[in-house]
Amino acid sequence: MPNRTPVLTPDLIQIVKIFLGTALGLVLVFSLFDAYRANNTGKGRSFQVADADRLFFLNLRSIHYDREVRLEAGMEIYRHGKRSKSDTVFTFFPALLLHSKQQEAYLFFELERAEYPLQIQINRGDQIDQIPFDLGGNAAHKTLGEQLWPLLQQDASFSLLVRDKEIPLWQTESEKEVLKTVLTDYFRLLNQPQP
Repeated sequence: MPNRTPVLTPDLIQIVKIFLGTALGLVLVFSLFDAYRANNTGKGRSFQVADADRLFFLNLRSIHYDREVRLEAGMEIYRHGKRSKSDTVFTFFPALLLHSKQQEAYLFFELERAEYPLQIQINRGDQIDQIPFDLGGNAAHKTLGEQLWPLLQQDASFSLLVRDKEIPLWQTESEKEVLKTVLTDYFRLLNQPQP
């Protein structure tokens, strides 16, 4: 019988221990930093709604809104119940859109009795600024909401410029409160701090 040398020599066991220890260490380190992994889904998370935030809105805040269900789009539209409603005057109020399948929320400024593009003129006493706005996508409406929030805190006055006509916008305190409420609810839905 030939003399067989053992396969698991002490040197081989030492090498296996080093590789296994390193591999387990890397797995442990990567599991601690799991939240920092790359997002390769192709979708941004800027409109994602957590279940807790969605339930908070549906159970406590949605009673202040008129609800419209759009089955073909899989969305629910929430318009504040105290917004100005007129058949003759231009209105420009935001609505909240909740997409149930994608767990996302969108802000959409609805323009009635006027056409895009438009400009929002902001008067802060001695300073007049303009924000151009076209229909755009979800990000454009969210950006407009983020731009309006600090201006509402400064008690600025607003007007719409449509085809070189200046139309007063959100003039009463109740209209501004409705706008603040909708923006607050939207940022709360997204679990984002108000700008």
